[in-house]
Amino acid sequence: MKERTLKIVIEFICVSTVLYGLFMSVESLKSFTYFTTLSNVFIGCTMGYALLLNLCNKEYSQTFYRIKFLSVISITLTFLVFMFMLAPVIEGGMIKAYTMQHYGSFCLHFLAPILTVVDFFLFDYKFRHNKYDAYLSVVPPLVYVSIVFILGKCGMRWMNDMVMPYNFLNYKAPTGWFGFDLSIMSFETLGIGVVYSILFLLILFILLGHLFLKLKDMRKNGASIIK
Repeated sequence: MKERTLKIVIEFICVSTVLYGLFMSVESLKSFTYFTTLSNVFIGCTMGYALLLNLCNKEYSQTFYRIKFLSVISITLTFLVFMFMLAPVIEGGMIKAYTMQHYGSFCLHFLAPILTVVDFFLFDYKFRHNKYDAYLSVVPPLVYVSIVFILGKCGMRWMNDMVMPYNFLNYKAPTGWFGFDLSIMSFETLGIGVVYSILFLLILFILLGHLFLKLKDMRKNGASIIK
């Protein structure tokens, strides 16, 4: 009973956090071309559905566990990429990066991911995964990169006339697809070729997938921290 109550509390706070962050951050339909926004919408929907199931005292299906797992990996990458690749080059530094949009940035890039990961490790131990699930975690980012690449080719532009929404995907930067020059790192480029950035992120997705499933397995067979 206590576990179910804690699940409901965490999921409610997470959904509320996502809704506030999106409300403060979304300025137009173009906002939905950013992985941050889409990954938060993804996790908001899965956590919202999980909340509904728990309020109705119903079990998750294995299909829903799998979808939820993909959303957890996606939001974790939002957390990591923003903290280590984007926030450091935002004018004003890390504090400014997380306090933007009246702390909407903090909600979307930090609080929602942390709550999501806590929820996964505490309560998703009944997910019966297979050996391919960790590799499925690359599907959301690959679909995303494909879509924004097409949008860029169709003429859409992002900050400072970039052809992609993020500096590490900006193939029009001096380093292009395969270059490497950390001395030109800025808000428009990481100084690393786009191919290297994508490969690094895909490997990171897979490694995170394996790690999360491995840690989840430590609590399988109905193991519960909270009775």
